[in-house]
Amino acid sequence: MFAQERQEKILKMLKNRGSVKVSELSKKLGVSPVTIRKDLESLEAKGVLVRIHGGAMLPNHSKAEWDFMKKLHQKEKEKKEIAKKAVEYIEDGDTIILDSSSTTYYIALELRKSPIRILTIVTNNIFIAEKLIGTSFEILVLGGIIRENSLSLVGSWTSKLIQEINVDKAFLGTTGFKKEKGFMVPNIIEAEVKAEMVKASSKVFIVTDSSKFSRAAFSTFALPEDVDYLITDQNIPKDCEEFLEENNVIVEKV
Repeated sequence: MFAQERQEKILKMLKNRGSVKVSELSKKLGVSPVTIRKDLESLEAKGVLVRIHGGAMLPNHSKAEWDFMKKLHQKEKEKKEIAKKAVEYIEDGDTIILDSSSTTYYIALELRKSPIRILTIVTNNIFIAEKLIGTSFEILVLGGIIRENSLSLVGSWTSKLIQEINVDKAFLGTTGFKKEKGFMVPNIIEAEVKAEMVKASSKVFIVTDSSKFSRAAFSTFALPEDVDYLITDQNIPKDCEEFLEENNVIVEKV
């Protein structure tokens, strides 16, 4: 297959889906990842796509979408496995919160494929809400101010809306965790919203890959005693795992 033909196929896939991955293109087109990267470089030079980590996207996405998509491709394999495990805890008829994190985005995608049909989902992420359009689920999008780098809705309006609801389960991402500080995110306004989500939920699940442990962030939103389950990958530091279990957090490793 000549380069021009390959690149036409890449663009066709991109227009249909909005984003493509190097690994997927390599398998589908029967060439090496190095060749695909060269094709993407050539197409980017023509202004028809923008490369991101592990793939490419159409250039008509907003900066906020670029930033969010970049996060999605970091530890992608781990996040997808964590999402699959999280969905095992969701039942027909549940009311749940999906916060504005890349791991909960993958939970939303898994829910689309699941046999669950009756579900109320509360989210403060407009990208996640969009991915749930067309399902049988009832979707409640929290109002507020949009944080462009995360596509999350935050602020006093967001917190007030959460204070008016009660849900069965909340699935929350985290940017950092330390034993003496708990679960943290870089932004205090985002932390306030997450803290309200914790209060509104009967069961709280932290869903995160292991790279977030023993890493500090600016503001704490939950302590171990606020959390019922942690779903993470096999590389969680042993001391963090033991500390959480000592504080009655059920640790699920995928």
